[in-house]
Amino acid sequence: MRNLNFGTKLLLILVSASIISLSIMIYILSSYSYENSRNDAQHYINELAEKNASHVKNILDKAIVVSNSIASKYSSALEHNEQLSKEATIKYFKVLLEQNPFLLGTWFTFENGKQFYEGNNGLDKPNYYTTKGEFQPYVVRNSDGSFTIEPSSDFDLSSEWIKLPYENEKVSITRPYNYDIDGKTVLLTTVSSPVYHQGKFIGAVGVDFSLDFFNEMIKKLDLFETGYGVLIDAYGNIISHPKVENLGKSVKDITKNEDVIKAVQLNKEGKVYSYISENLNNGKSSYTYAFPFEFGNTGNYWSFLIIVPEEEYLKNAEFIQNFSIISGLIVLLIIVSVVMYSIKILNKNLITIKDGLLNFFAYLNKENKIAESISINSNDEFGDMAKVINENIRKTENLIIQDNALIEDVKKVVNEVKKGIFTKKVEVKTENESLEELKNTFNEMLDTTKNNVCEDVNKLTRTFDIMYQSHQK
Repeated sequence: MRNLNFGTKLLLILVSASIISLSIMIYILSSYSYENSRNDAQHYINELAEKNASHVKNILDKAIVVSNSIASKYSSALEHNEQLSKEATIKYFKVLLEQNPFLLGTWFTFENGKQFYEGNNGLDKPNYYTTKGEFQPYVVRNSDGSFTIEPSSDFDLSSEWIKLPYENEKVSITRPYNYDIDGKTVLLTTVSSPVYHQGKFIGAVGVDFSLDFFNEMIKKLDLFETGYGVLIDAYGNIISHPKVENLGKSVKDITKNEDVIKAVQLNKEGKVYSYISENLNNGKSSYTYAFPFEFGNTGNYWSFLIIVPEEEYLKNAEFIQNFSIISGLIVLLIIVSVVMYSIKILNKNLITIKDGLLNFFAYLNKENKIAESISINSNDEFGDMAKVINENIRKTENLIIQDNALIEDVKKVVNEVKKGIFTKKVEVKTENESLEELKNTFNEMLDTTKNNVCEDVNKLTRTFDIMYQSHQK
């Protein structure tokens, strides 16, 4: 730095300060923008998970309400010793399915169904009755909106949809299971309620969900490009997943990912959990938000997970970060260009002034015959400086010219004095006060000599010579 010129030093200092300042600013702004954008995206994902979890919970709660209302209907019939109409029951079940499009089917099963309905008189449709001849139709909605009626299975406490409400003594939900409906195997889950009479369990009623319903609902979520939702029941079984082969399976059977297992475990305890890990669908590093929601008031929690690849939900964050960096670099380039241009002009002006002063000093030292003016055409400080220097150069040059003229005049007078003539005077004037004073003193000396001695020493000398020669004779 010591050996560099002033402009280069200033350029290095300004560019270094600009780079450091802008780098810090870009880092802070880009980091802050990136963090905010990432947080906003994750917050959106979290809200979406909670919103859809609430939607699923509402569906399940409605299913609980429907199941409990059917149970209440039969409990009331027993209390009033009332026989129910078969046609009215089927119509009632159809109305329930029409009013609740999320349901696939409705059913009931009792240890002794004849306490509600009369036996088969031989005129009823056989699909209304079990193999034991009891009226227990299973009303199922078809994809075209029509209904299929099949006989329910015989009452069996080992059947999960009967066993669970019997053991829990409250509304319950089964694990996913396959069930044949109209010749097709459907993956179902069942909500069932116990029916009691005089404190004794006599049967169960309930409604069925097809897991396709949840799958289709969750597929419609707008989760960036390849993000997806997963629904897991309280047993840890997958209710909804983009890979059909995973439906109905336990989470532990399809992955050993500790974060996934931990999320399901914490959700069972009613705790929210989020993490970043490779997702099970495409293996991309993804953000997962696992939100628990309770099935009814049973204390059993389901999980709703939303999984979105980081590269997708961070796209805006990365754009903002890259935009900040590129903008900062452009600003830095502009600043450096302006500084370099300014320093170039500064260097040029400094060099012009330096060269002008050196030329003037050379003139003073009689190395140059002409004192050149400094040529800077600007209205800034350099222009003012050049103007002042030029004025002083001209003034000094004029003084030197005057002094030289006076000195030349003095030389002429001295040459006359050498010849013995004292009538000449130094006539040239100068603004140099010292030389002007010396000139006046010199002229006074000439006047004194002329007045006290003679005007022309040569005449006096000739007179002395004549007198001397006359004396010799």
